[in-house]
This record gives sequence, structure tokens and C-alpha cells, in this order.
Amino acid sequence: MPEVWRRPVVDVPPCDGDVVMTIEWDGIEDFTVTLNTLSDVAPGDVAGALFEEGEGIMSQAKKDTPVDTGRLRSSGHVQRPVVRGTAAEVTLAFATDYAVFVHEIRDAVHTVGRSKFLEAAAKAALRGMPARVARRTKARWKARWGNAVR
Repeated sequence: MPEVWRRPVVDVPPCDGDVVMTIEWDGIEDFTVTLNTLSDVAPGDVAGALFEEGEGIMSQAKKDTPVDTGRLRSSGHVQRPVVRGTAAEVTLAFATDYAVFVHEIRDAVHTVGRSKFLEAAAKAALRGMPARVARRTKARWKARWGNAVR
């Protein structure tokens, strides 16, 4: 297994529009159950939405990945989210021993693809990412709580 090369590619900017979610409840008992359930499921639901976002980024990155043998492109993957407390992390990676070189050497000439293929895809996805993650999370909550979520 090749050594994993890690560095943050992008920082997510603040939301480019307000996303409002409302959950209604009936009485204090329902409020308590909803609040306890929400604290249990929210990090995982957000992590699932982030994973979906990562899949979209990886799809674009693969389109832009230089191809010689196809090994680099086929090694691209999104790892399952890791949730620690209220934080979620999703890792996107290309798993070859030469991925970092192909990604970082800007003056290389490629007949297919380009350098910075993963970084460019991630940066392009930033616009609207917080709102998309919020909408995906809201959809998960609507599936769970129905019309109580608006």
C-alpha cells in the first residue's frame, strides 16, 4: 500500500446563503425525544451529506486526471466519513505511489487530463457546498421526521 500523503486541499468558506431548517414538536416530551435523537443523528447525517459531496468532487477529479495506463484514475476513491463528536471528516485520495507527483508537477505535459486535478475539483465544488450539505442533511431529516421538518 502506498504511503498516504495528507494535506488539507481546501477550507470550506462560510455559507453563501442562509439555510433554515425548522423542526416542529408537540409538547415537552416530544421536544426531549426530538432533541436527544437529533444530537445522536446530526453528526452522522452531516457526514453522509459530506460523503456525497466528496463523491461528486472525485467524479470531476477523475475526469481531469492525466491518463497513461489508467491506474492513477482508477485509484481515486472517497473514504467513508469519520465522525468525532460533532465533527465529520471525509478523505478523498488517489492511491498510487506517483499520484502526488502527477498532481503537483504543473509543467508536465499531459495528452489527457491536467495537474492539480483533485485540488481544482475541490475548489470548484466550494461554491454552494455549505448549502448543498445543508439541503442533503435536511432531506435526511425529512425522511426521518416527515412533515415536522421544514
